[in-house]
Amino acid sequence: MTVHPEKEPLLSLFIADDHKLVRDGLKVLIERTGRFRLAGEAADGRALVEGVLDLRPDVVLADMAMAELNGIDATRQLRSAGYKGTIVMLSMHDERRTISQAIAAGVNAYVHKDHAFDQVIKAIDAARRGETWLSPQLALMADGSHVHTLLELLTMREREVLQLFAEGYGTKEVASQLHLSPKTVEIHRLNLFSKLKVNNVIELTKIAIKEGMIQL
Repeated sequence: MTVHPEKEPLLSLFIADDHKLVRDGLKVLIERTGRFRLAGEAADGRALVEGVLDLRPDVVLADMAMAELNGIDATRQLRSAGYKGTIVMLSMHDERRTISQAIAAGVNAYVHKDHAFDQVIKAIDAARRGETWLSPQLALMADGSHVHTLLELLTMREREVLQLFAEGYGTKEVASQLHLSPKTVEIHRLNLFSKLKVNNVIELTKIAIKEGMIQL
């Protein structure tokens, strides 16, 4: 009697990107491998955190620049909440400080979006083996040392408030999004001004763009 080896179970995968075209392309790619099943998807960072903590997929593919909560801060929240799966970050940013922030937050692999469809499976496999994987085009930029950024001065909540203000939300809207009082949001805004040495939301927005939190 011929004994057939058991087929490996499919890995559950969650995709987060604010562009539906990218999500659909990634779904086609992973389906072709026959190794994954789609657990869920999200179009913004908050939906990513909620979905992953609810579904606990094996692998997360997440865009860096997402609305409401960027990929790096979403990763921080997931790791703080105990999520131990593989997180692969997709990004157009190739600055050393952004790569350093992502790895420090708990990202297992960092793939430049220009090469995502060629490299994402390699990145997942390497990360699942316990390696920290970077697109070859970016590897020379990450020498293993930590690059300090202005965002390290901020608490997680302050980073959330900063991103929402930078995206154009007003105080009441930020309060509603984060389930805070408008007074508390104003305190966070003043703390941001003080820590980052700026005087208005326009200057806050410039910092958010420079640090890769949002895209124009």
